[in-house]
Amino acid sequence: MKRLKRFFLNALLLGTTTIFMRSIAVIFNAYVSGKIGAEGMGLYSLITSVYGFAVTLATSGISLAVMRLVSEELGKQNHAGVLNAMKKCVGYALIFGISSFAVLFFGADFIARRILQDERTYLSLRVLSAALPFIALSNVFSGYFNAVRRVYKSASASMTEQFVKIFLTVGFLRALLPRGMEYGALALVLGTAIAEALSFFYLLIFYIFDKKKHLKTKKASSDSAMKSRMLGISLPIALSSYLRSGLVTVQHILIPVGLRKHGSDYASALASYGTIHGMVFPLILFPSAVCTTFSGLIVPELSELAATYGEVHRNRHICYIVRRALSLALFFGIGTAGVLICFAEPLGILVYKSAEAAKYIRIFAPLVPVMYLDTTVDGMLKGLGQQLHSMFYNIIDASLSVFLVWSLMPQIGIYGYVICVFVTEIINLAFSLTRLLTVTGAKLPVPKAVFCPILCISGAVALSMIAMDLFSLPFGNAVFTVSGILLSIVFYITLLRTTGGLSSEDSRWFRSILKN
Repeated sequence: MKRLKRFFLNALLLGTTTIFMRSIAVIFNAYVSGKIGAEGMGLYSLITSVYGFAVTLATSGISLAVMRLVSEELGKQNHAGVLNAMKKCVGYALIFGISSFAVLFFGADFIARRILQDERTYLSLRVLSAALPFIALSNVFSGYFNAVRRVYKSASASMTEQFVKIFLTVGFLRALLPRGMEYGALALVLGTAIAEALSFFYLLIFYIFDKKKHLKTKKASSDSAMKSRMLGISLPIALSSYLRSGLVTVQHILIPVGLRKHGSDYASALASYGTIHGMVFPLILFPSAVCTTFSGLIVPELSELAATYGEVHRNRHICYIVRRALSLALFFGIGTAGVLICFAEPLGILVYKSAEAAKYIRIFAPLVPVMYLDTTVDGMLKGLGQQLHSMFYNIIDASLSVFLVWSLMPQIGIYGYVICVFVTEIINLAFSLTRLLTVTGAKLPVPKAVFCPILCISGAVALSMIAMDLFSLPFGNAVFTVSGILLSIVFYITLLRTTGGLSSEDSRWFRSILKN
């Protein structure tokens, strides 16, 4: 139970930190969109789509390899093995980080002119290339802190990085934005690149002190199998990640192309693309910090359980974790979707001052439970050694996305992309969830985990709107929006508890964690 308490407290700490930082990020995103507009957000999204592929090349599956290897060595109480794993992983990260830097730095001109077909992206791509080696190494140390369950160290690094990025970006925007949209995008990436470098040094210092305090040896083991184990985990993930990330990048490039074929001019196409990817998705995915945190922390937990018990299928402990994780992800995702559907208009106007953003928030909100559940399922599959299946499903998802964007958007415009997102997210979850339930033998309690929260959130938002009407709060202002969301959350939890969605067993489970 102490182990369970440690997991719970780590999840609470990292989840709270991530939600706080995403809240800051959404506010900052609203500030940036107000400065550079929807077209500027579209240009920045184009740049980051290529940067995302470069980051995939730089990291090449190393974070999961670190978590798996360090967790396994700690399970054997082999501290020399932990140091050996870190040594091998740092070398791996340096090779891929420097290689990705070279590719993006020297290929920036070709990418800007021939692939993105917008020369304004050239300078930004070159600047971002400098961050790639630092990101690769930061992934190694973040993976280590997740594996040893001292996530507060990586959480503090993320928090520091975010504030440094915001501080620098605001200054760069004031200095560079008057020179044009190209330099506005450059201001955003300059802040990102410098913050990533500082985050690496922050994590490195933490790791040096942590190693001296907690690892009972100063010398790494000479286990020759460590390199093979690392490559056996990281390379399959890396290769499949390259394919998936490349397909995603192609998809993002095709979106404004498809909009132009449908009849939009280039500026309007970039604006529509920027509204969805630069405004709507960051907002609807910001609460998913809870699922992302849980997904990352559950990898070493399930890895250790699988290594300890050997047999995964129908293992009582693993089935228990899987069942609870799925139920909690659905409770959270369905509740979030209900709030977003009800408060889409005031949120869009309040955060972005954009009626178009509000429209797309409401359109994509019903997909939120699927997205959040898929994040949780992917984390559990990785923890159980099923990462290749997970990546295979993601590749199918990305391939289908490219096909649907290419075929639908020239015909029906932006709604072709909406259809694409719904179809691919649902298919991805269907594959992943089926695999998880097959591997573990766990069963999803559909009436309790799906129907009950749908009814409860429907009642909760209805009660919230009635309360807002009784208090005569004007629709759409900040007080109405914040009060309505908070009331909906309170009513939702109350109704879940009243109807048995959150049972007495759940309450006892939480109390037992906190007592031990």
